[in-house]
Amino acid sequence: MDKITSLSNPAVKRVVALPEDLILIEGRHPVEEALAAGLEIETIYVREDQTPWENCVIVTQAVMAKMATTDSPPPVLAVAKRPSSHLSHGRLLGLVGLQDPGNIGTLIRAACAFGITGILLIGDSCDPYHPKVIRASAGLIFRLPVAMVTNLDSVLSTFNDLSVFAADAHEGKSYKDIDYGDHPLLLLGSEAHGLPPEILAHATPLHIPMHPSAESLNVAMAGAIILSEMYQKAYKGI
Repeated sequence: MDKITSLSNPAVKRVVALPEDLILIEGRHPVEEALAAGLEIETIYVREDQTPWENCVIVTQAVMAKMATTDSPPPVLAVAKRPSSHLSHGRLLGLVGLQDPGNIGTLIRAACAFGITGILLIGDSCDPYHPKVIRASAGLIFRLPVAMVTNLDSVLSTFNDLSVFAADAHEGKSYKDIDYGDHPLLLLGSEAHGLPPEILAHATPLHIPMHPSAESLNVAMAGAIILSEMYQKAYKGI
C-alpha cells in the first residue's frame, strides 16, 4: 500500500492545483456517497491514523492538511472525475445566482429529503461541486442529477409541462395554498438580490407568512420549509 509523507510529492501538488475536470471530496461519508453513486474515483487518500480503505493511498496528517480545504485534515479525501451536467425532468429545485456554498449544500440535503428529482443552478451560481457544497450536502449531491444553465428559457423549452414557482419575501399566495402539480420547479434567489424580473415573468410567486417584525428567512431555511410542503402534498395526499 502506497504512503505519501512529503508535501512536495507530485500527487500532493496535483491535488492542491486540481484540474477543472476533477473534484475534491472531503470526509468519510461524502466519499462513501460518491462511491455508492458510481462516480469515477481517481484516488482515495486516507490519513495514517485511520483504518485503511481498499486501494487507497496512506498520507501523513501534514500531507492531508496540505491537500484539504478544511481547517483540520479530514480522515479521508478522494479525487474524482467531475460528474457530467444532466438536465432531468420531474420535481425540480432551481437556484438562481446563489453564491454561498453552505446554503447550496443545505438546500441539496433538503431536496433529497423532500422528493426533489433534479437540481438546476441558473445563471451566476456557485460551482455545485465546490468542496464546501459537497461537505454541506453531506455528499447527497451525488444522489441527484445536477445541471448548470445560463437561463431559465433553456429549461422551459426542454420541459414544457413544468409548473414554475418563485419564492418571494411577500408576493403571491401563501406556500400552503399552492397546488404544485406533478412537475413543479421551485425557484430560489439570493437573499441579497432576489430573483431577476426575467425569471419572475415565468413564475407564480409564493411566500411564507411570517411575524410582522421578521424581515426574511435564510434562503436555505425558506427553501426547506417550502420543499417540505411540496412533499407533503405530493406524497401524503395533504
